[in-house]
Amino acid sequence: MTTKLTPAPWQASRCNAPMWMGGAPAGLCGANAYGHQLPRAYLREAQGRGEISYCFGHACPEHGGPSKTGIRIFQDGLTDQGRPMWCAVAPDFINLQESPAGFDGDPMQAVENLGTAIAKARGAQ
Repeated sequence: MTTKLTPAPWQASRCNAPMWMGGAPAGLCGANAYGHQLPRAYLREAQGRGEISYCFGHACPEHGGPSKTGIRIFQDGLTDQGRPMWCAVAPDFINLQESPAGFDGDPMQAVENLGTAIAKARGAQ
């Protein structure tokens, strides 16, 4: 269940990247975030970004999260092999009944499957 206290992985929120000062915790980034931190494999392959620190939950684009108009990718269950299943959705995602989504154990393939689902949805209109 999603409440105002726990935004869904595709909804806007604030960045949860931890900030440090002098080796001690200094709160969270707090910048605008438009979804959970993107999978490391996606950040490396699609965006050419090197290592990025882990951020639990929502992340601003500076900390590896999606841009305001970018695709959101988040874990949604497990594959038959027990590995993370990734779900890719467009920025205007509402729910699985009303909006296209792509799923796969590989985040890059999930994004490709989203493109196919969007094309099918446009063809059905």
